[in-house]
Amino acid sequence: MMGGTFQEVFLDSFRSLFSGRVPLAALLIGAPLGFTLLFGTIYKENVVNYIPLAVYDEDQSSLSRQFIQSYRDSDRFTVTDYVSTEEEMRQTLLEGRALAVLEIPRDFSRDIHLGRGSDAMLMVNSANNMFGNAALSASQEIARSFSLAVSANLLEAGGLLPAAAWNNAYPVRLGVRITGNPANGYTSFMLSGLMLNGLQIGVMVTLAPLLITELLRRRYGKKYLSWLLIMAGTLPYWLTAMAGYLLSLFVVIGLFAVPMRGSWLDAMILGGSFLFFVCGVLLLFSACVPSRELSLQAPMVYIMPGLLYSGLSWPVFDMNSVAAAFGRMLPMTYAGDALRDIMLSGYAPELAGNIIIMTGGGLLCALLAGMVFHWRRLRSWRKEGAET
Repeated sequence: MMGGTFQEVFLDSFRSLFSGRVPLAALLIGAPLGFTLLFGTIYKENVVNYIPLAVYDEDQSSLSRQFIQSYRDSDRFTVTDYVSTEEEMRQTLLEGRALAVLEIPRDFSRDIHLGRGSDAMLMVNSANNMFGNAALSASQEIARSFSLAVSANLLEAGGLLPAAAWNNAYPVRLGVRITGNPANGYTSFMLSGLMLNGLQIGVMVTLAPLLITELLRRRYGKKYLSWLLIMAGTLPYWLTAMAGYLLSLFVVIGLFAVPMRGSWLDAMILGGSFLFFVCGVLLLFSACVPSRELSLQAPMVYIMPGLLYSGLSWPVFDMNSVAAAFGRMLPMTYAGDALRDIMLSGYAPELAGNIIIMTGGGLLCALLAGMVFHWRRLRSWRKEGAET
């Protein structure tokens, strides 16, 4: 027999993946599934609603009460308190009893009826941008709708017919059509990328020790070629991770109602090339580090920032050059946004290029890992020969 067989190493790796009290396969499948369920539950509401709102109404008029009622009628706000002074208004925000305060000035109703207009103010605690952005956008929409209704009523009181009054109050109508994610929901926006992040973390904690373990606790002799150990040893991890990816993708779509408007084949090829790149990078780390502990710790510096630098939540073109350059080295950069485009838009413009980059990156890392792994095996054998 000239050398160990691919099938033998593959089956050994497959058995080790599914053996033990807590099989490694459970992490490969459970990590992306767990991320999907955890973050899917967090983002289930899709948008930020019921923002606590305090009201400081200096006018105390019928019109000011109608304005406050328009906030009450919105799902975005919950009126939790009424304050009577400016100091109390600021204290309410400072103590966190409300995240926004609506201030209606004195003579609000009189100034509007006299045609002078009036300036209401919304004060928002934007320490959490999600609350701040939601409160500002919703408040602008409420104020615009209220202003149009009041203007139309004033024009009708001046003798115009309702249709003419409305046309005069609202001469330019902007129609908006939102594609991809019409509800602007966080689930559709983030969940597929968070699932991919869980997937690469699962691969990291299971695959990263593979080569360094073989170097330190030699299981296979010289007849087993280095490239064979890498290929046959890694393939079960890739296949199991693909199963976890597809299962999690089904959960994203079926349980959390994220649409799949594109091709399942495109999503599968993208996921496969993403995993190939991740596996290649982790093999390179595994071949280079001196211990099993470092094989898990060192890749964290590379893998863990992936979500932030991938462009999933903040576009790459708006990053500085250093951040963008680092982002281009990460598998998440080429998979996260593309998978979201496939699911929400039905088409990812950069899909082919991203697949080529991830496949090429995976091959390069695997080749480098193979060279380092082979060199370290040869060196350990020579060292043993010299000692004997």
